[in-house]
Amino acid sequence: MKTLPDLSYGPRPHQALDLILPGAPRAVVIYAHGGGFTKGSRKETTAVALAAQLAPLGIAVVSVSYRLGGTLRDLDAGDRARMRRMMAASARFGLRLHARLYGPAFACALLDLGQAVAALRTGAVAPDVKGLPITILGMSAGGIAALSLAHPPRVWAGRLAQPDAVLAVSAAMVQPWCLRPGGPPCVMLHGPVDRIISPQDARLAATTAQDRRVDLLLIVTDTPGHVPQLTRLIHGTAPDGRPGLSLLTDLVARTGVC
Repeated sequence: MKTLPDLSYGPRPHQALDLILPGAPRAVVIYAHGGGFTKGSRKETTAVALAAQLAPLGIAVVSVSYRLGGTLRDLDAGDRARMRRMMAASARFGLRLHARLYGPAFACALLDLGQAVAALRTGAVAPDVKGLPITILGMSAGGIAALSLAHPPRVWAGRLAQPDAVLAVSAAMVQPWCLRPGGPPCVMLHGPVDRIISPQDARLAATTAQDRRVDLLLIVTDTPGHVPQLTRLIHGTAPDGRPGLSLLTDLVARTGVC
C-alpha cells in the first residue's frame, strides 16, 4: 500500500486529492468530507482509517477536496439562473434543510466532485485506477453532493461524471425531484436524531425513491447524532450485526467487482 498525496484533478488549487493505493487495485472508494460546504479537509484521518480496512481487499481509497464557500459569482451566468430555479424547486419539494446546503456552494462542490470522478475514471490522475468502478462515501455535505452526482439535474447531466455507487452518511438528497430509475445504487445511513440534517429529509428521499422505483435504500440506525454515524460505519457494526463497513463493501461488490 502506498500513498500518493496532493494529486491534481483540475487546474484550481483546491482541485486536489490524496490516493491510497493497494498493490493490485480493483475498485476505488472516494471519501468526500463534510462541513456544510464551508469547511472540512481531505487531510482528516478518515481516509487512512478506511484504507486500513479496504486496501487488503484491493480497494483504493481517495480523499478529495472540493470548493468551499462557493457563491453565485463562482457560477457562469447560465448556471446562476438554473441554480435559482433549482433552489426554488427543492424548497417546494419540502426540504427542511438550510438553503446553503442546496445553493451555490453545493453546486460548486457538485461540479468539482464530478470532475474528480472523471479524472480518476480516465486515469488522468493515476493510471493505476483507470477504468475501475468508483463508489463515493460521502459524509454530510459530501454525501449531499454524492447523491446529487448519482442523480444529477438534467441541465448538468452531460457535464458530470456519475459514480457507480454511493453511500451517503448523515446526508440528504437535496434535489429529490431528480431521482430517476436506472441510476447508480445508493444507500443512505442516518441516525434517528440528527440536529444538523433532519431524518425527515432523509425519509423524503427514501419515499420519493420508493414511489419512483429508484435504487436508493435508507438505513436508520439506533445511534443518535450526526458524526457518530460515520464512526459507527468505520469502527462499529451495521444494524444487522455485521461490521459497519460491510454496508460499503456490499455496494462496491454491486459495481461489478469480482
